[in-house]
Amino acid sequence: MADTITPAQLFEEIAAGSVPEILDVRNADEFAASRVEGSRPVATRNVPVWRVMEGLDEIAPTVPAGTVVVCGQGNGSELVAEELEAAGVRARSLVGGTDAWQRLLVPREIPGLGEGLRAWQLQRPAKACLSYVIGVPGQGCVVVDPARVPETYLGLAEEHGMRIRHVVDTHVHADHVSGGPALAEQVGAEYHLPPEDAGGVVPFPNRPLHDGDVLDLGGATVRTMTMHLPGHTPGTTALLVNDRLLLSGDTVFVRGLGRPDLTGQAEQLARDLFRSVHERLEPLDPDTVVAPAHWSTAEEIGPDGLVTTTLREIFTATLLSEAAIEAFVEEIVTSLPAAPETYDTIRKVNAGLQLPEDELDVLDVGRNQCAASTSLRA
Repeated sequence: MADTITPAQLFEEIAAGSVPEILDVRNADEFAASRVEGSRPVATRNVPVWRVMEGLDEIAPTVPAGTVVVCGQGNGSELVAEELEAAGVRARSLVGGTDAWQRLLVPREIPGLGEGLRAWQLQRPAKACLSYVIGVPGQGCVVVDPARVPETYLGLAEEHGMRIRHVVDTHVHADHVSGGPALAEQVGAEYHLPPEDAGGVVPFPNRPLHDGDVLDLGGATVRTMTMHLPGHTPGTTALLVNDRLLLSGDTVFVRGLGRPDLTGQAEQLARDLFRSVHERLEPLDPDTVVAPAHWSTAEEIGPDGLVTTTLREIFTATLLSEAAIEAFVEEIVTSLPAAPETYDTIRKVNAGLQLPEDELDVLDVGRNQCAASTSLRA
């Protein structure tokens, strides 16, 4: 029987640089739609399972020892790994395949918030999406931009004795299906979504947040203050935690800005984005840590394993030092690639459209493409 490796173990081994190769044995179209990627580059090749089996004598000598074999659910990869073992090559099969990889959430703690407050960034490598749990152990917490897999959020809350009091979607996401409404209903928490992003009407329980609203997490000194930041979408809301941590949604990333074209208002929202960033963020403490809702490349993951930057770094970038809004708008709008065809459907789902679970599974595949291609680095 071949060795196996779990998605969580694979993520950590990729981060450590100890995975020599990923051999993906799915069909070419499945591989093109999504691949296994972590926090640093790893050699990957796609050879469909039938081709591996037919050409095993030729392929086996090219497979490095310790290679991780990947398929959709873990059955085909296990078969291939066993055949490679029989040919004298130690290989490991990814347990649950890419289906399990799609559901993986890796928590990383964000330090330095003070006042007994703790924060975790939950990294979803299959989509390069980020969600957050912010809370006071023994009291309450807020979950921000959750994926459809609730177990990790529930587990963190239970481990630290926190009740989930609030669930926030910073905006109507276009790249992934939100787990926000379902999680809020499951735990009896308040759900918050900007109604401007949903055409003004949200068909599930929702309390919109307004500038200056403070979310009660159970600690008298904890301030999780909301801030309206239109630009990526008309209603994007950010959370400023204890004046030290800004959950920026898709407004600003470590090396990019949120694309303003996903609601068909590219030029106007680019102007809103310019104003939001300069008028609302620039007055804040430049050492404020910025934690976005996505990353685009492995280079955005820091040595501490976190996808974060600071406002100081953001405002020393070339693009955001532009004094003229017209130059900014032209630079952003002309840099945009075409958005994936699925994004309009995903936005409608996150605004209340009901679809069967199997269709949601298909929509929720593939890395995000929410950043404008212009880099924030000089």
